[in-house]
Amino acid sequence: MLIQKDFRNPSSAIGSTGYLGLPNGIKLGGTNRHREKELLYAQGDLAGDIFIVEFGCIRVSRITLEGRRLVTGFYFAGDVFGFETGAERQCYAEALEYSGTRKFHLDERDLANPQIADMLFGYLESIQQHLLILGTQNAIERVAAFLVGIADRRGGEGPRARLPMSRCDIADHLGLTLETVSRAIHRLQVLKLITLVGARDVILLDRDALIDLGA
Repeated sequence: MLIQKDFRNPSSAIGSTGYLGLPNGIKLGGTNRHREKELLYAQGDLAGDIFIVEFGCIRVSRITLEGRRLVTGFYFAGDVFGFETGAERQCYAEALEYSGTRKFHLDERDLANPQIADMLFGYLESIQQHLLILGTQNAIERVAAFLVGIADRRGGEGPRARLPMSRCDIADHLGLTLETVSRAIHRLQVLKLITLVGARDVILLDRDALIDLGA
């Protein structure tokens, strides 16, 4: 898992080894700030640039041929996204809240660097883990694992997790319906494993139990 920090001061994230440990020679662009709901790139755009989140949250989604939306990931401070295997974007990216990102580009020479390889393997591992969750867990287990994952990735907030995404976003990410996600969250409240503070803040009352449920 990538280190999560608050990068509202972007210069604090850059050291002698580059941004978050990227090797020297990887050139980062300046900070791009995005308004809520701003599109970073569209499905079908030319691929190439890779992004690092400085602050905020970016949602990456894909529209299928049948017109269904699949949310492939949510990216927070320190996360890298935008990898593609072809020349065109297979997904589109949108800011869920006021966010900042920086771009960089990899060429074939960079792919031989062990640090870059580790970053790519980490990205692939997160995809495999998500597919495992979708293939083996029921609705309440998926939601429990998702909430723990968000709390852990937004490090420093303790048992409290702020969710910039909507329940519809969560449903499209977990392969569930909106109604099923709402029922699962209600069930976790009844079990006294979580409590809600407003519409977007979740307090994990029993993190260990949630981990066991989502394991």
